[in-house]
Amino acid sequence: MTNDDLQQASAWTRNYRDQNPNGIKAHCLSAETLQGILSQSGCVGVRAYYGLDEVGAPKLVLVGYDANQHDILPASPEMVPQSMDGRTSADETDLPVSISINNQPCPPCCSLQNTLNS
Repeated sequence: MTNDDLQQASAWTRNYRDQNPNGIKAHCLSAETLQGILSQSGCVGVRAYYGLDEVGAPKLVLVGYDANQHDILPASPEMVPQSMDGRTSADETDLPVSISINNQPCPPCCSLQNTLNS
């Protein structure tokens, strides 16, 4: 990362906070969540979708994608049960597809004040 990248990121996050003073600033993603997605067969990266839940709260939906830029999803959504931690995944031994839907928002999962969040 260059200093210019950090300055640009700081400006973008400041613009967002200025337009959404009481909104969610970010989402915290655990290494376990990211590794679970990235460890899927054929996965070359993680795509983040923006969403809104039933009450209008912003949500981040993470899914792996393959070398052809296609999301790695099961054949049909009914095949994938949701676990208690909000991570949607089939029985790990039966269907190696994983998405993450309940990433903790900031606040409360926030860093100390820095150039990206204050």
